[in-house]
Amino acid sequence: MRNLDYRNVLISLCIVNLFTLSEGRPLRKRTVSEVQYMHDFGELKQVQERRQWLQMRLQGIHTAPAWGSSGEAGRTMRRLRPEELPDLSDMTQEEIQFALSLLEKLLKSKQS
Repeated sequence: MRNLDYRNVLISLCIVNLFTLSEGRPLRKRTVSEVQYMHDFGELKQVQERRQWLQMRLQGIHTAPAWGSSGEAGRTMRRLRPEELPDLSDMTQEEIQFALSLLEKLLKSKQS
């Protein structure tokens, strides 16, 4: 029985010695694909952390909706019905002419 205890202690010391000699280094060299994978994974983690940080910083900032969107994502634009149009009867002739010229410029710029 005593011989068995010495054998267990000796095996335990050999294992501890092996771990201290390796100092946390891998026992074999990594292949190029493993190194590339670890590099890509590290970059991915950095990008995700940057995005999370930026989202946290921009939470209080409200931006204007994208051009052509009507305020809600996924909502399609539709034409207004005549009863939904604002009352323009109080506009002067100069304001009407200015609005028409502005619309013509917009149409020309869109066509070209």
